Amino acid sequence: MMKGAKKQLLPSIETLPNELLTEVVAQVGSSVVTDLFNLKQTCKQLYRAGLDTEVLRRVSLEKQPAIPWRVSPGYHSFIRQCEENGNPEAQFKQGMVEYFSRKEYESGVELLKKATYLGHEVAAYMLGLILLCTNYPLKDQALEILKKVLQGCSPSSSTKLIKCRKRSREIIWGMWTTPATLPTPPEPICTSSVCNKRNGSSRWLSMMKNFQSVKLVNGLGKLF
Repeated sequence: MMKGAKKQLLPSIETLPNELLTEVVAQVGSSVVTDLFNLKQTCKQLYRAGLDTEVLRRVSLEKQPAIPWRVSPGYHSFIRQCEENGNPEAQFKQGMVEYFSRKEYESGVELLKKATYLGHEVAAYMLGLILLCTNYPLKDQALEILKKVLQGCSPSSSTKLIKCRKRSREIIWGMWTTPATLPTPPEPICTSSVCNKRNGSSRWLSMMKNFQSVKLVNGLGKLF
């Protein structure tokens, strides 16, 4: 009798408030994405909770490749859902793919802007560098973005910069790339009369047109 009474007192998952259930699933997904997939397979309630906007926004995707190979179409659909629901990591990686691999420059920049707005530091780093080298009228905006990335760093410390540069390279190395082409011929960043006398435009920027995408990241990183 006692055992039967205890079983009746145990609450079922259906009795939990939706907000609480969603928070539990979001916490699981924010640690390891594979744990979220496994959790969603346990019951219908958890599966539905795993589709919630808050869960998709917070799920951890840092260890997932930008272009995963040998995965099911369902995985690509999941990543797209994360992107559409405001997951900054999904927006960052998709922005990198659009810009560097598919050469969809406008959509790539827009995705990087969205991720930057949501506080993604590596997206802000790449956005600042791209704008700095491809859109001279936005030079001041690009420099302001890069300054915010480096806020809190001591003059002698480049830990954050190294982290951003490393992650950017890792993303590009994981995708198919072709020699980078800039959307429009860039104007010189340096307006010094000395630079103008030497070449009339920035030799460094003109060389960037012939570099591969990964070299673009390495070269841009040396600016700072």
